[in-house]
Amino acid sequence: MRVLVGTENSGDLRQSELRRHLKMMSRCVETATAGSALTMILRSAESDPAKALIGMKGALQRAGAWAKVILARIEPEDDLRQLFAGLSELAPQRPSHELIRWARNPRLLEAHEQVIYGDALCWFGDAMRRDADKRNALALFEEEAPESARLGRLAFTALWAQSSLVPGRHLMGPASARPSGAYEQASGPELDLPALRPSPQGWPLLRH
Repeated sequence: MRVLVGTENSGDLRQSELRRHLKMMSRCVETATAGSALTMILRSAESDPAKALIGMKGALQRAGAWAKVILARIEPEDDLRQLFAGLSELAPQRPSHELIRWARNPRLLEAHEQVIYGDALCWFGDAMRRDADKRNALALFEEEAPESARLGRLAFTALWAQSSLVPGRHLMGPASARPSGAYEQASGPELDLPALRPSPQGWPLLRH
């Protein structure tokens, strides 16, 4: 089932979308199994799905679920640290490079925001490159959509491989505390973008 959130630009719309994310997160918790992971591609830590994750952190923790996030922007830093602190609480034994990455290459910003909440729950938003005040405000929530969720996971995996580590200095601060050794660097060379980037036909998040 698809639910399209309207185009009017208003505070009511933003509150409605945040409530919708909280509802989807709650449904995800109901069906989550220990060790299951949500995947998020977001413009910044200010995005509504990030707020929903922080708001539902306790329920996710009790369900044994954790999350991985790709951000187009790492500002504002206070929100980034709050989000990272929440991710760390959900997966305290995982190093930072397994929890959050930065799509800092401009060529990656054509990807649309998305959240895969489970095997059949997902959300797709606007392109990450657009300023928040210039978005078309269209958002697609899908329920009972396993194929969309599968394609979303594939897109996330491809974008994750092309994204950069977030420097630890941006993640450390009053809002976050990491276990010893949490900032170990990912091993292996940086991936080559032209060699691994999917073609537009195979990239589920490119929409024109």
